[in-house]
Amino acid sequence: MINQQRLLEAFINMTRIDSPSLAERALADWLSVQFSALGCRVREDQAGSMIGGNCGNLYIDCPGSLPGPSLLFSVHLDRVEPGHHIEAVLGEDGIIRSAGETILAADDIAGIAALLEMVRSLKEDNRPHRSIEILMSVGEEAHLQGIHHVRPDWIKSTEAYIFDTSGAPGIAVLEAPGHIRLDITITGKSAHAGIEPDKGISAIQVAAVAVNAMRLGQVDSETTANIGSISGGGETNIVAEQCQITAECRSRSQSRLHEQADHMEQCVREAADKAGARAEVRQTISYLPYQIEPEAPVAARFARACAQIGLTPHYISTGGGSDNNVLYRHGITGLVLSCGMQQVHSTAECLSLRDLLQTAQLAETLAIDPV
Repeated sequence: MINQQRLLEAFINMTRIDSPSLAERALADWLSVQFSALGCRVREDQAGSMIGGNCGNLYIDCPGSLPGPSLLFSVHLDRVEPGHHIEAVLGEDGIIRSAGETILAADDIAGIAALLEMVRSLKEDNRPHRSIEILMSVGEEAHLQGIHHVRPDWIKSTEAYIFDTSGAPGIAVLEAPGHIRLDITITGKSAHAGIEPDKGISAIQVAAVAVNAMRLGQVDSETTANIGSISGGGETNIVAEQCQITAECRSRSQSRLHEQADHMEQCVREAADKAGARAEVRQTISYLPYQIEPEAPVAARFARACAQIGLTPHYISTGGGSDNNVLYRHGITGLVLSCGMQQVHSTAECLSLRDLLQTAQLAETLAIDPV
């Protein structure tokens, strides 16, 4: 059975292992030893070399005795800053927090610890279970870089559970948006700003006109858009010749996603044409949206597992992407599940020991479902 003390110790030990995006080697090596000792096969792909990191995605195979196809569980190895020299402590209130001025790294150590304890418990009890595959990605916090280099030919499962969202166990994401990044360069014409400003074309002014024309923020119920940064120009006595803009849009509708990105590009081109400037716009699709029906087998199994351990399933839509967006494109139907983490990406991040325990119990219950 799930061992709460062992689970807690594993969680605390892993938070102490620095694992920033693109430098996950130490944690990956520690986990490789743990899973290999449990009789699992561990492989690593070449994603690290492709994204400038020191570690690739890990693939862990745990053969089972129950009939039926294997199940994939997925988490990510990296964490956001400030995430070095973390010291996690369990308070008298049952909440795990960072003792210092760092994040806790429950995102995504909570999911990793739950899966490690799941395998330990199954092996210890010699309990029949489905064949299990575990994917641990790198660079997830750096715009899903590692998962874009996943080896689908190394994955047999067609259904997955991704432990990587906030909230108490029982939450499942059925719908998530796609994401397009826009990198924009506007080139005008420099001139002396005091002597002959009319001979110049201010790239910054063109950028201002373009941004002002854009639909931004909560565009509609499915779509958001944002300007990330604007930079350019130099001395105040020179009409700015160049300006760069970074922006993004997200939508749970693929057609609206592309429509919004094209609208933002059009605003830039129209502003540049009117002023006599040049515009370069590069759209990069980071990931596409997905939608899982509540009646899908992967959701039905989740509901059964929740019922068995006393949880009430709660289905949501989200405005953020995850590794699941990419897995979905490879024909894998997955649910992103909560694993107890709260206030992630902040130094107030915390995790209840009860939620961590239930996450491990949920993972184990999913693994032993014979259907």
